[in-house]
Amino acid sequence: MRLGIYGGSFSPIHNGHLLLAESCREQCQLDEVWFLPAAVSPLKQDANPASNAHRVAMIELAIAGNQAFKVSPIELERGGISYTVDTLREVQQIVPHAQLFLLVGADSFASFSHWRAIDKICELATICTVGRPGSDLNDWGSLPEVLTDDQMMEIKEHFVEMPQIGLSSTEIRQRIADGRSIRYMVPRSVEKYIETQHVFRSQDVHVQA
Repeated sequence: MRLGIYGGSFSPIHNGHLLLAESCREQCQLDEVWFLPAAVSPLKQDANPASNAHRVAMIELAIAGNQAFKVSPIELERGGISYTVDTLREVQQIVPHAQLFLLVGADSFASFSHWRAIDKICELATICTVGRPGSDLNDWGSLPEVLTDDQMMEIKEHFVEMPQIGLSSTEIRQRIADGRSIRYMVPRSVEKYIETQHVFRSQDVHVQA
């Protein structure tokens, strides 16, 4: 099985996340894509204002109907800072015969050199980097020198293009706080969930399931 691993805060999941996952699924010929909400993101340790339960529920609503998309709570269950290398090792134990592909957006890849054990990450999974049409890895600076030539070539060979739609969870949370519309930024089911469950209101901030 060719398994895509897509981690993030997903607070909330939005249409940009879904388009990235689908672009990778198609262009890298993935059988499944697992969405893994982080317990604590290493580079965004204060950026999860929604509870774990809310984030999982919103992902489940967003991916409903797509048999290739799954949500996995393994980082939430492990707790602590969600280092990618630890997650890949755990996924490898769960599905030992799967070929792993790590889905990484352009913004995240820009900080790739600061991730823990990036050489091991490249051993455990093929990196699928995602950028705008016409862009390439040269737009994001040089690749980390600790990677081998073969690893750098593999990353370049798995560059995925997707339409640029310019959404961010931070912006969506701010729009909610300001009482502005988020229609067409998130799936309608997620929008209704946020509305009925009062997600991202002051009483929900920093509550963990």
